[in-house]
Amino acid sequence: MKLLKILSRIGVVLLIIVAAVLVIRAVFNYMEGRALNRALAGLKAQGLALTARDLTTPCPDQDNAARLMKASENISAIPGRRTAGPGQRDPGDQVRGLIARSWNDYTAGKPLAPADRAELKDVIHDNAKAFELLTEMGNKPCFLYRDPAQSLLESRPPDAIQMIQTTKLLLFSALFSAEDGDIHSAVDKLATGLKFTPITAREGTLIAFLISLAETRFLSQPLGDICRGRALGDEDLGRLMGAQDPGPWRHGLANAFRGERVMYVEVGEDILKGSFSDLGSIWEGQHWWEKLGLWLLRPLVKRDLRQTLPGFEFLEAQTRIPYYQSRDALRARDRGLQEKPWYAFPSKMMIYDSEAAFLKVAQIEAIMLANRAGLACRLYKSRTGTYPASLEELVPGLLNEVPVDPFTGKPFVYRREGEGFIVYSLGSNEKDDGGRSTYMITQLVMEKDDDWTWREEK
Repeated sequence: MKLLKILSRIGVVLLIIVAAVLVIRAVFNYMEGRALNRALAGLKAQGLALTARDLTTPCPDQDNAARLMKASENISAIPGRRTAGPGQRDPGDQVRGLIARSWNDYTAGKPLAPADRAELKDVIHDNAKAFELLTEMGNKPCFLYRDPAQSLLESRPPDAIQMIQTTKLLLFSALFSAEDGDIHSAVDKLATGLKFTPITAREGTLIAFLISLAETRFLSQPLGDICRGRALGDEDLGRLMGAQDPGPWRHGLANAFRGERVMYVEVGEDILKGSFSDLGSIWEGQHWWEKLGLWLLRPLVKRDLRQTLPGFEFLEAQTRIPYYQSRDALRARDRGLQEKPWYAFPSKMMIYDSEAAFLKVAQIEAIMLANRAGLACRLYKSRTGTYPASLEELVPGLLNEVPVDPFTGKPFVYRREGEGFIVYSLGSNEKDDGGRSTYMITQLVMEKDDDWTWREEK
């Protein structure tokens, strides 16, 4: 009898505890739900996009560059998304391998193997029609690849592998033209490529922006190698200067973060519904205890969503100032996300490393500003017979201002060297490495520290 009384009392206590937990959870969930709804309503009142439909700007078919991109994907000589199953050889591996191998040789400063060079030229020839479509893309005012009726999570993005491989192939085409003595054709190809590569950034998502940024870097960074030591007319020099405009990239990053806010809201809604399978099997709700776990955590998820939403406004604001001014605040934000409790998985999952995106923009700014300064120096010599003694001599005739290093906030390093000159940014290590620059693939992917340089020997 005593045992039954003890068990009964334990049962009553447990029921009271469970009831108390459920009441507290219900109140907490209600309060956090209301707070989240108020936060979303406040953002909507500010005119901020919260759905994929809100993010979509009018883009009629005749103005949509994405239609040309889809056509280019279909006729491209470069295979796109892998179609082979696990353990099977994809028929596109040979072409992708050729471009990757040639790119690795080029960025390491090695001469291309004669067989690879010949095969690359064949692929370039076979891709001529796709290149023509890319040329038309650069003249279109908008880009909308996704279905505007779908959420960003449901949308299929452009084929990133095919896009990047196509850009590298275009670079090789320009390089071969320059080596064959047709520098005007090489300039035309580079300028054409640098006109279409920023187009995809208009899609309004971070992934599209980063792909676009990478493509632009693949064409911009080797610009000095192609132009160095080759005679270019003033028209070609001016055309390349116009293609090296770093101005739009920070604006594009701000637009990408608006898209990330929309995706964050979509992810949050799916998590709260228990339908976001990317979180892993524990959150898929296949078993009653998994459903119960997510149900109990729902108030905490709502709190995390609410507290993280203002962070997107912070990121957008940071795009309006140079990287050297925003760097510390961005790093502090990223550290704060890493220190969040375990249940704050929505915010940890979305843009936890925001500084990396800003670093990539700073790098393209440094590359383009160095290129513009180098091209301006060549134009100056074309007009005066000598390179300038300082970058100040280029202002205001050829440059609006002396370029400022996005990593240090100081003017670019410039000096005459013999009959030539060198101009460079100190790069993300903020150290003067003497203008040492490399195209090693580790730098292009891992973004290693180094100077970003334009050099002319005579």
